[in-house]
Amino acid sequence: MNFKNEIIKELNQILKKGQVLTDLEDLYVYSFEKIFLDQLNIKPDIVVRVSSLVEENELKKLAKKEDFILIERGKSIVPILNKSSKPIVLLDNVEIPKLESCLDETNQKDDLITSLNKFPISGYGTYRNLASAVQNLLIGKTLNKCQKCTTCSGYCTVSPSFNGVETLSSKGRMLITKGIMKGDLTFSEKIVDILYNCTECGLCFAQCFQDLEFHEAILYLRHKIAENNLVPQIFHTAASNIFEHGDPSAIPVNRRLSRVKNYSKLNLPEKAENLCWLGCTVATRTPKTAESFINILNHVDIDFTMLGEEEGCCGYVLISSGLWEEAKKVAKRVIERVEKTKAKSLITSCSGCYYTFTRLYPEILDVQMPCEILHTSQFFEKMIKNEKIKLKPLDISVTYHDPCSLGRHSNVYDAPRNILKAIPRLKLIEMSMNRNCARCCGGGGGLWSFNNKVSLESTKTRLKEDLAPTNVNILTTACPQCQLNFRFASRTKALANKSLKIYDITELFELAMNFE
Repeated sequence: MNFKNEIIKELNQILKKGQVLTDLEDLYVYSFEKIFLDQLNIKPDIVVRVSSLVEENELKKLAKKEDFILIERGKSIVPILNKSSKPIVLLDNVEIPKLESCLDETNQKDDLITSLNKFPISGYGTYRNLASAVQNLLIGKTLNKCQKCTTCSGYCTVSPSFNGVETLSSKGRMLITKGIMKGDLTFSEKIVDILYNCTECGLCFAQCFQDLEFHEAILYLRHKIAENNLVPQIFHTAASNIFEHGDPSAIPVNRRLSRVKNYSKLNLPEKAENLCWLGCTVATRTPKTAESFINILNHVDIDFTMLGEEEGCCGYVLISSGLWEEAKKVAKRVIERVEKTKAKSLITSCSGCYYTFTRLYPEILDVQMPCEILHTSQFFEKMIKNEKIKLKPLDISVTYHDPCSLGRHSNVYDAPRNILKAIPRLKLIEMSMNRNCARCCGGGGGLWSFNNKVSLESTKTRLKEDLAPTNVNILTTACPQCQLNFRFASRTKALANKSLKIYDITELFELAMNFE
């Protein structure tokens, strides 16, 4: 056993699993620390991620005992001789960045949030444009910024679940992507794991990265993973289920609307001006949202229809996981079925479906929906403005969670708030992190399926850090996946918040409707 392996063995004895990093991917990411960039040909042999002062002191004692070179991340060091045979161990003791601290670093938190909320969403363009944009993003100015930085001050939704290891942070994924693009790295099982342990929420935030959207790079890299036949099996299974059952979880077609009580009473035409699109998750997992949606449409005297068991899946999970060719086949099916209804407007209560139809279809798959796409909040807002809906008072206080798909990715922030504010006596209390700065619930990008534990840990953070300080016990959102995540997380032993009530915004709107 050589000296380096002996040190690794001893480190593993005093530290927990996952704290001693020796994989090529980890060493590559940490090699971009300024302390190594300043000294050519010097790279870390081992990275140790500590989580306490006790662990740090144990490491320093071992360094003296075994006489290896210990470099503390972010600290200046004396020059290391290139010929030194001693292993170089990088001590990573940097505190896991928090979103609030990232914003506070500007000393203009309120102004920054305002500017971010006004920041226009960027488009992917065509597949070729996306590839070009990603290449420019990662090999251009971002790399130069990283080289001038001592340590990353960025925020990542899932990073705390991995003890803040840089490889599994937004910066780490950016550097991994850069390595792939430049040919420094090749796809490996670990790189696949790194890129799929991400919600694609778009909240990769650092003071120096405000104008960059790393989730676009993740989306592109996942497609390259698909081209290399390395997509995790769970997403191939979802694809098979969508083609066979019209649902990623293989819920049989004849059970799709079995929990939606009022659907069977409808006498729907084959063609109509408006198409009510529920989406997989709403139809099968949040039936109360579906019931409220249908009740409202049925009482506002508009011409509408539904696809029912023929609706199927929009294909979001396929696009987000990189299976774009399979997604194109699903999109073609969807468009054909929608065209048969002759609908001029498609209305959906699922923010994921809305994002898929309005942005991912045209910008990734290069296909267009044959009609106008409206989220239910936008539709209700129109009805209020046209004075076609009368609302009764609700004496409640609520807070609203911005879904990533509807907010950051689609720029729909005002419509949900406007319909809540239109309900008499309802009091809307905003969480501190809201609109473009709203923390992700952890359910996007396929993470719910790929790593459910990490997904729920992100949900708990949103509930503890942002919801709890409001002292509000009614949480509303406009996304079925967010709703499910909040329900599951609020029932865990860590939170056990039995008083918290969670509603889709459609359900609250129905409660305020005066059906008389």
